Amino acid sequence: MVWRDRLDLARRQVLDRGRGLSGFLSRLSVVGLALAVAVLLAVLAVMNGFEREMRERILGVVPHVSIQGFADLAAWREIQADVLTVPGVRETALFHKRDLLAIRGARVDAASLLGIEPVTWSRWKPWSTVAVERLGPGEVVLGAGLADRLAVDVGDSLRVVVPENTFENSSIPTTKVLSVVALIASGTELDETLMLADFSYSAGMLGDDVTATGVAVQLVQLFDAPRRRWEFRQQLPPSFYVTDWTVRHGNLYAAIRLSRDLVMLLLFSIIAVAAFNVVSSLVLVVTDRRGFIAMLQTLGATQSDILWIFLLQGGLIGVLGATMGVVLGWTLSALLPILATGIEGLLGTQLLNTDVYPLSFLPVDARAVDALWLWSVSVGLCLLAAVLPARRAMRVPVATALASNQG
Repeated sequence: MVWRDRLDLARRQVLDRGRGLSGFLSRLSVVGLALAVAVLLAVLAVMNGFEREMRERILGVVPHVSIQGFADLAAWREIQADVLTVPGVRETALFHKRDLLAIRGARVDAASLLGIEPVTWSRWKPWSTVAVERLGPGEVVLGAGLADRLAVDVGDSLRVVVPENTFENSSIPTTKVLSVVALIASGTELDETLMLADFSYSAGMLGDDVTATGVAVQLVQLFDAPRRRWEFRQQLPPSFYVTDWTVRHGNLYAAIRLSRDLVMLLLFSIIAVAAFNVVSSLVLVVTDRRGFIAMLQTLGATQSDILWIFLLQGGLIGVLGATMGVVLGWTLSALLPILATGIEGLLGTQLLNTDVYPLSFLPVDARAVDALWLWSVSVGLCLLAAVLPARRAMRVPVATALASNQG
């Protein structure tokens, strides 16, 4: 029997509706596999989306390594220049950070004022609601979450209370009036307390000598941060301390990666169950088609022909189910943000909020490599699942099968 005939017989047992129980079971296996692949691909797209947004929106703007301590501006500039010569360091910038109270009418909220240099502002600009090239004296940019709680919009004025010296209980606070020139709407937890200002203004807003709180270091390789932190710690005097992004955001990133792996393992078991369904379906098909198998053998089909017919049937179930699943899963991934928005509008509430979750929206990142991997694994499992029924089919006794068929 030529390969074309084997494939044609396998195709008829899967696709032809007039095949009774065997055709119904084969099509049921295709549908089950397609649903399993679609669900897994859609969930992977969401987990990939969380990982991508965490890496680009949060880790793209926060310092990969932060050096902090007490020194004058000249010393900080020297440290900045030395760090910039280290291999693997992409960018450095001074920053000045101070905690304060933001007041707008009767609304009061704690905020963290971060004075940044222009090179740092360039990383925040993509999330700015207004095109601002450079922050001037007395101008601030607020996170969207903080602005919402204070009922502040672009162009409004904001009063802040700044302690003179946070290390002295007798300090007298100073009040400043700042102008809001833009909002940062990154859709992340950073929007909740963020307040950005020009570095020189933030550092000298109380009339003190301008100095920095620390140096923000951006690396070429994000995951080199712990090693670089250790290296910097060894080279700096004891009065300085060094942290990296894994201290503040590492647990969250690890949780996202772990959740992705666990969900993938859990949903992969669904594909395994779908493949096991192929085994049970093909075993029933072999029982149902004993007469057909015997008839083929009387017409000259060899045991090898029978084996390949059922192997091809299992492979065809895998190809059809996996292909339908990938198409359905890719479509579902594209529709998930729209569905989430529709559900939010219907319920009148936000599904994700940065008070609880790292993002305020449902991110989706469907990747072709995931689809190809799922397709290959699904087809491979179906082929593997078809081996046992195919071997059973080729061993069907011709005489017994014909006698039972006649009976």
